[in-house]
Amino acid sequence: MADAPTPIMFAVVTTNRETVVGGMAPVFVAEDEAERDRIALWISRITNAIVHDLHNGTVILTVNQSGS
Repeated sequence: MADAPTPIMFAVVTTNRETVVGGMAPVFVAEDEAERDRIALWISRITNAIVHDLHNGTVILTVNQSGS
């Protein structure tokens, strides 16, 4: 049976700098939700990442790492 890919957090895009503390992923701070969505869209297109909305002004982008 093949191993499922492991999602790796790739980047964080937020409108509220105070909600993101520490971590290894780069953090992009946007002025508003429209800019947040635009930044996330372009990063996802360039890197083939998946965007996940945390519904608190922050989205995370993940990429899948193969199990082998």
